[in-house]
Amino acid sequence: MATRRALALAVLLAALLTGCAPAAAPAGGARAGVGAGAEGIQRQAKLAGASDAVLAALVADDAAGCSAAVGRDGTVLWAGARGLADLAAGTPLTTGTRFEVASVSKQFTAALVLTLARDGLLRLDDPVSTHVAGLPAWGRTVTLEQLLHHTARLPDFWIELEAEGIGFSDAADQRSVLAAIGRVEAPLEGVGYAYANSHYVLLAAAVESVTGEPFAAALATRVLQPLGIDATVEPATAAADIAAGYEVGGVPVTAAWAVAGPIGIVTTPSELVRWAAQFAPGGLLADAEAGAVDSSAGATDSPDDDRPGERYGAGIRIDADGTLFHAGRWGGSVSTFRVAADRALAVAVTCNQRDAPRTEIADALTALWGAP
Repeated sequence: MATRRALALAVLLAALLTGCAPAAAPAGGARAGVGAGAEGIQRQAKLAGASDAVLAALVADDAAGCSAAVGRDGTVLWAGARGLADLAAGTPLTTGTRFEVASVSKQFTAALVLTLARDGLLRLDDPVSTHVAGLPAWGRTVTLEQLLHHTARLPDFWIELEAEGIGFSDAADQRSVLAAIGRVEAPLEGVGYAYANSHYVLLAAAVESVTGEPFAAALATRVLQPLGIDATVEPATAAADIAAGYEVGGVPVTAAWAVAGPIGIVTTPSELVRWAAQFAPGGLLADAEAGAVDSSAGATDSPDDDRPGERYGAGIRIDADGTLFHAGRWGGSVSTFRVAADRALAVAVTCNQRDAPRTEIADALTALWGAP
């Protein structure tokens, strides 16, 4: 099934790229979606139509679906959505439907931590116990920087929760998750990168300690609101405009663990591609690659991850060619976020079924809008 879908998409994409090719190279070396006058407008219209066709080819209109957006330099060039936000109610997805973007949230937490470091409220070489009380001995040696880059090597908190009989559908709030992390006796053996959501729970706790604010409020007032980014930190069941999540086959699934830091951001793909401008020079995450570590063999949550030559730095993955990317999966929500090596083109895809073709959609949109 996956092979047939990939083959069909390749054929479609070849046809779409042919149809979108300009008659002559744009003056000044302009790239896809950017051009002067009528020719540029016409080309962007063709790309938008081709992007709509990609969604139509990969997503059914009567099942859980996907929303996607393409941006350049923080400006949305195209956004589209197809499928249902709520299967029981038959509510269609729109480009305004919000999603829990899961691990794509980590870059927002990293941006806040880096902002607090620039403001002198914390130092990246601070031991985590400087800001988070009640931790075992490892809290005095594990630093905030190690947490940012996933080199602290703490096990994921879900292992401890499940060992205590707290399943994914059982309630667990930030306090109980932090307590579970505090019961970890020692980091994993070895050195180097080991991806774990526990690291970003601890970063959220450090944020609350130094700001005296709940994590969601600190992120809003110090990062999101100043940038004009429409995103919140909230449980994925908190509002009617958040897409319901589904397992394979459309089986409803609700994540009862309410956790902020590693996950928790609720927003749209359009806002994600606007946010992508923070990786360009002068942005909050322009230095995200500083201190990045080899992550090519680490545990992750998507086929979009773990590529040869991959590195991880401050909430974002860095491909060998310089592309930034991160995938997310939480409950029935999945997401993919990419920023091209030139830090201009950005693609974001969010879907509300676990096996949705997020990677195929992102690949196709990247090929369309990134073509010369």
